[in-house]
Amino acid sequence: MLAEQGCLHGFSDDIGEEKYVRIPRRVNAAWDWLEKQVPVIWAVAIVIGVVATARWVPELAAFVLGAAVSGFIVRLRMGARVTKLRAEADDLLRENGALRHEKTMLASGVISRQSLLTQRLPMIPDLPDAE
Repeated sequence: MLAEQGCLHGFSDDIGEEKYVRIPRRVNAAWDWLEKQVPVIWAVAIVIGVVATARWVPELAAFVLGAAVSGFIVRLRMGARVTKLRAEADDLLRENGALRHEKTMLASGVISRQSLLTQRLPMIPDLPDAE
């Protein structure tokens, strides 16, 4: 039901209690779209800035354009590394979650009760070989 209505985002208040704010699905989708469009928005803003300042201060416009191009090149080169590191972080978080779940299961006694059941089963002695 919560997935249909929107997303829950948590934050802590002054006394350390965690509170949740419901964000409507359309607003969350708009923020996700905006996150994906950030490079395009920056490029348009830089072009507008360069065009606006080129007439009055061409040196500043050239500096801004050079900084933007070099930033774009660095972003392209670092993209693969960032993707690899994010995938590695996701794997570590998934592994951490699995370990926490296993620890919780062990602490709850579900596993220990099952092992006690197997320990209570009678042992069947080996039959001596008929020689």
